[in-house]
Amino acid sequence: MSSATLEFNIKHAGKVYPVKIASDATAGDLKKEVEDLIKVPVARQKYMVKGGLSDDSATDLASLIKPGSNVMVLGTPDAGLISKPKEKSQFIEDLAPEQQFQHANDLPIGFQNMGNTCYLNATLQALYRIEPLRDMILDYNQNSTTTPVDETHKKIVVEMKRCFENLKSKSYKSVMPMVLLTALRKCYPQFAERDPQSGFYKQQDAEELFTQLCQSMSVVFGDKFTEAFSINFRTTIKDSANEDDVSVKEESDVKLQCHISGSTNFLKNGLIESLHEKIEKRSEFTGMNSKYNVDKQITKLPKFLTVQYVRFFWKRSAGKKSKILRKVVFPFQLDVADMLTPEYASEKIKVREEFRQVDKERIEKSRDIKKRKIEESTDSVVMTPRERHETELAMAKSEQEHWVEEFKKRTPKDLQQGENPSSLYELIGVITHQGANSESGHYQSFIRDDMDEDKWYNFNDDKVSVVPKEKIEGLAGGGESDSALILIYKGFGL
Repeated sequence: MSSATLEFNIKHAGKVYPVKIASDATAGDLKKEVEDLIKVPVARQKYMVKGGLSDDSATDLASLIKPGSNVMVLGTPDAGLISKPKEKSQFIEDLAPEQQFQHANDLPIGFQNMGNTCYLNATLQALYRIEPLRDMILDYNQNSTTTPVDETHKKIVVEMKRCFENLKSKSYKSVMPMVLLTALRKCYPQFAERDPQSGFYKQQDAEELFTQLCQSMSVVFGDKFTEAFSINFRTTIKDSANEDDVSVKEESDVKLQCHISGSTNFLKNGLIESLHEKIEKRSEFTGMNSKYNVDKQITKLPKFLTVQYVRFFWKRSAGKKSKILRKVVFPFQLDVADMLTPEYASEKIKVREEFRQVDKERIEKSRDIKKRKIEESTDSVVMTPRERHETELAMAKSEQEHWVEEFKKRTPKDLQQGENPSSLYELIGVITHQGANSESGHYQSFIRDDMDEDKWYNFNDDKVSVVPKEKIEGLAGGGESDSALILIYKGFGL
């Protein structure tokens, strides 16, 4: 081949990949290079250039692709595609003894995929990380229930408890939630839908599952669940053509929704837009249809806040729920003060400022601690890797408990059950979807470590790995790759 090269960029699923190839290379050579980059098999690649590079033997690439240009490539990646690893694999046996001990004891376990059940696995991992919900389920005693409960809902909670116990004990390499899945399909038949051609169970929507599991827990636990996890709203409905036609009512929900329009770039914008909508309905005053403004303001914030990206919509032509691929950036720290009623906002803002002051002190002290070595805290005693790890963990937990107490000192005493003291939240979990519609693709969850806010776990069914915080920033969408569908926020300082 010639020593001359052609350099340009491949754009796929919202990401840009630089390509450098010999100027006399064939279209087939280019496709193999691109396959390694974007994991889309050659047969599925479609190039947005004249002719689409359909002839693999073509060598006139320079006449079709300008140097430095961006060439869009369409095609769905193959998760099982064999490719050269980007980094050298590191096995547990190759780690230092301290790292081996820490890896074996700290890494959580996942769920086995039983055939299109990644939506269930990802959702269960996210729910397990909501501490009061986890405790509520682990403490559940079906024999102590005094009020009659539908047995199908009770069975779901019983099997969730069994799954959570296995996650906690880590007695197995992974958990198979088969009995829970059976109970779920009996209670909610939509999750038992099969593909008419293959006969296999269909992929389902994780958000729909999340909602239905909350429904079952609400049935079983009653007010104990709803008080702890509900968001309360004051909803004002006003006729835009008649100022006298105004109604105010109290409502509640277990999540906030982020509607995505052509101008939605940030989560906060989508949330605010979702609280202020326009609808058309029949007026009781005039007997005619009229346009109404619906404005919601929050009157109670839960300690754990769930946010749903409304990414799926029914596409009639396709006969399925298609996905909005737009990138919508979410924050690691969310302040919802401007979504509250004025009087409620003033209470939360006051506590927010006090909490921020405590956090400032915590960060300053944390920097000082990182400068000191563990030997200084233990009189330079020589420790085994196990002892060192246990000592570091004990010190971290002690420090965490100290700051929890500091936040408690500034927490109002008259809070409602399960109420967040301030208007601030910090991100602890993300459920993502990969693909173009809800009936295909793949669901995963990303969960923050309890002790290290810069350390996250990726739960890909039974495969669990550690990922850096920077990886989470890339889950905002912008293509068919992993896009945030559900966000789990925890009240700041809790």
